[in-house]
Amino acid sequence: MAAKKNLKKVEKKRQKASIKLHREIYREAAVKEAVRAYSGFARFACSGQGKYVRVVITPKNGPVPEHLADEFLNMVLCNSI
Repeated sequence: MAAKKNLKKVEKKRQKASIKLHREIYREAAVKEAVRAYSGFARFACSGQGKYVRVVITPKNGPVPEHLADEFLNMVLCNSI
């Protein structure tokens, strides 16, 4: 029974990913550029929170691909340098 509960939690986590990016490190234009590049894989909602830009990734169909958030962050960092 506990295994089913844990599986549901894992499935729920895959449905959405949330990332906080510090504005001193990550340029907002780089975030927007990465959102455009990865928009075919998921929906992205960006919001400002003081020193941070928060990005919420929600799947279009099915779960968020496992490495999507990592690849998204790589692109944001690369475009911020």
